Amino acid sequence: MERLRDIRELEKIDDISFYLFVISVIVILTILVLAAMKFYQLYRKRKRLDIRERVLKRLKHVDFNDPKKAAYEISKYGRYLADDERSQKIFQELHERMEKYKYKKEVAEFESEDMKYYKMFLGMVDE
Repeated sequence: MERLRDIRELEKIDDISFYLFVISVIVILTILVLAAMKFYQLYRKRKRLDIRERVLKRLKHVDFNDPKKAAYEISKYGRYLADDERSQKIFQELHERMEKYKYKKEVAEFESEDMKYYKMFLGMVDE
């Protein structure tokens, strides 16, 4: 008498769920890292613009009654705004003109030529 063989042996089934899980975790982490980098760049850009606006506001409201203090403020804050070649050139000329108001006990009032350079620099960086 022959035996019935109606039940088969267990067969191995290929399971790729672990690989799908790993790939999905990698994709999600990549998306999160890219989003975090983008938000960080936007934050830095906004912060940089905010600092630039504050420095520009400070330069626009320089008190020229004290020429020595005004020359120091213009030299200090002006270098933050000179970012392209043209404005750096104008700032360098303005900085050289401010030297005669610094490092002395008594200083004269601002000359009209120096005020023109100051206003030209402000007009250039305020664009």
